[in-house]
Amino acid sequence: MIRTVPRRRAAALLVALVGLLLLLPAAPASPHAVLVASDPADGARVETAPAAVRLTFDEAVTVPPRAATVLSSTGVRVDRGPVRLDGRVLVVPLRASVPAGVYSVSWRVVSADSHVVAGSIRFGVRRDATAVEGPVTTASPLDPASAAAAGLLYLAVSLGLGAPAAATAFWPSVRRGRRVGRLAAAGLITAAVATVAELLLRGPEAGGSGWAGVLALQDLGATLASGPGLVLLARLVLLGALAVLLRRALLVPAGVAGVGVLVTVALLGHASDGAAWLLVPAAVLHLAAMAVWLGGLAVLVAVVLPRLRGTPGAALRAMRRWSLWAFVCIGVLVVTGEVQAFPIVVPLPSLWSTGGGRLLLLKLVLVALLLVVAAALQRRVAAGRAAPHSRLRRAVAVEVVGVLAVLGVTGVLTGSATAAETYGPAVQRTTPIGADRLVVDVDRTRRGAAVIRVRAEDGGAPVRLESLSGTLSTPDVAALDVAFRRDGAGWRSTDATLPVPGTWTLTLDAERSATTAYAAEVSWPVW
Repeated sequence: MIRTVPRRRAAALLVALVGLLLLLPAAPASPHAVLVASDPADGARVETAPAAVRLTFDEAVTVPPRAATVLSSTGVRVDRGPVRLDGRVLVVPLRASVPAGVYSVSWRVVSADSHVVAGSIRFGVRRDATAVEGPVTTASPLDPASAAAAGLLYLAVSLGLGAPAAATAFWPSVRRGRRVGRLAAAGLITAAVATVAELLLRGPEAGGSGWAGVLALQDLGATLASGPGLVLLARLVLLGALAVLLRRALLVPAGVAGVGVLVTVALLGHASDGAAWLLVPAAVLHLAAMAVWLGGLAVLVAVVLPRLRGTPGAALRAMRRWSLWAFVCIGVLVVTGEVQAFPIVVPLPSLWSTGGGRLLLLKLVLVALLLVVAAALQRRVAAGRAAPHSRLRRAVAVEVVGVLAVLGVTGVLTGSATAAETYGPAVQRTTPIGADRLVVDVDRTRRGAAVIRVRAEDGGAPVRLESLSGTLSTPDVAALDVAFRRDGAGWRSTDATLPVPGTWTLTLDAERSATTAYAAEVSWPVW
């Protein structure tokens, strides 16, 4: 009775902490932030320099200390003072006297789902400017380190949580053994190191300062005060509590702490990009199944099978005990993986036409190969055929290596934009105008800035248009004016923006001569 009260108190405290984690500001149901408007517009020419550049996003964002810069074509900075947020608008003040020239505005913000989003626009002061074409990469020299930290975290969680959980459930006789304790301790320490690495990398990655920023502990205070920073701090507390509880064999509070750790991992992943009420629990179950599967394999290879060397019958019984539950874990992984994957691979072509989609396909192929290996091993065990001990260990070790490969790909996926967030292929539309036809090329169909090129043809031969103007609209968005200027034999937009997904219609007024003019429409989907 003396030990019951501390256990209950510990469990209650841990349940409260896990509950607080769920109340921390997680990302709302939206993809990464998108720039929907700017003043001046991208590619615009203004006769008088503005006092500030205003960038409007489709959702609330947070900004690192060096969120934006404004540079002339000769590399002179003309922004001054700190940027500020006015609702969803990022305001970048400019110097009092900005000379004539072409200026590029580069920005980096953190969207509501805690991912870094970057981009740029260009405008001219008493000069013509060319709009920035296509998506802007957010690649950072810290990306490999972030992916490595994520993969290391998954491995560490599998050992720190999965190894003691599997040992307790399937092989109780080894649970208090020194080797299981070492596996768990190594996993928990590694998870803490990966978490600290994420804390150090977040600020410099958002600010774009690279490794110099990491070494200088740049923006660490801002990270610690942010929602993701609080989640990471909670994870460190839970990892410490879990280490103490496992050492004291307080299994129920340890289980609650373990679930809390999984919640912190899920909250900072893509699970919070959509319907968090469904995707976060699915992610927690996915992580738990992964931890038990890999943790169980680790205990099997490092502890159970070495103890049963020379006793093939006992080794076979141990494998039977593990085999059924391994397949249960695989089933949970498949189902929860489908639940998590569905929102991020819409539309289906994004699965093979984007980097995130191809990474997901690679993960699916690796999991399929693992299933083949596991099925072959399970058939042998179910038939009661005991393979030589060395061959049995090699088969399980192959499965472990396969799971490690899956974890590596998962680490890269965690830090990458999803397929649904980057899908937006170029499109071409044609429409007749009199005896000729208009060809409309759109460089991307992802919401945000786009470059639209229009040319008139007569049987493939270019036709000169004297003027061209247009508007963009959807059933929910009133007409947005689009300015065009000559571009070789055709015309090119200077400020086209498609701020929301849906089917957009471009209405064109084309003048071929002083007496001949046409109106035409083309439509395309925007994701």
